[in-house]
Amino acid sequence: MTLRNYPDLTRGEGRWLNLWAAFDATAEYLGTFTLDQLQEKASREGKWISAVQYRRAGQRIDETALATRFNGLCKGESPFDFTGFRISPVRNESDDPECTCFEVCEPGEQAFWSVYGFHAEAREWLLVHDCEAGEEGEILARLVDLTGHLVEYRDAGKAYANTRLADLPEIIGQRILDEVPDQDDPAARADDADAHPLTDLRERILEAIQRRA
Repeated sequence: MTLRNYPDLTRGEGRWLNLWAAFDATAEYLGTFTLDQLQEKASREGKWISAVQYRRAGQRIDETALATRFNGLCKGESPFDFTGFRISPVRNESDDPECTCFEVCEPGEQAFWSVYGFHAEAREWLLVHDCEAGEEGEILARLVDLTGHLVEYRDAGKAYANTRLADLPEIIGQRILDEVPDQDDPAARADDADAHPLTDLRERILEAIQRRA
């Protein structure tokens, strides 16, 4: 038996049991339970496996995040159908002017950024949202607000897997520093880091995190 976010639930130490609040995909509060009670519920009611989120007692699902319409989801899908998310730069690789075929590319070559989710049942990455300019960090943050999942970054050449959203700006920042010329290099410019194709994404993610501080 697999509960949706069961790996994140623990019994605690000693005789004290953690209590978990359960919510369905519409954020309806279903009650507060011990881990054993949740397992019993899940064994009897399919809904508790397929459509219920668990959070520590007293926490609620973020209403703003819940109201977000993710433009890549098919009818009937929700962020709770995924076990993790990733953001990637994409561009149209089709030579046919009447067709589009968006593929992951190198940063700086993208038409826009897309967020994908790893679908729990399909066991593959599926589109969740095509981002408008400037909303990349907020979209990632709202998905994390809802699900608590880890995130990934992936482009055509590099990937950073299974990280907390709060750690992703630091990882991207280190890559930027590694890829810009050393300041002792005669070709170096003071604005090399600002002009790096990942700098804007890093700043958007930082802004979204800071809004939640």
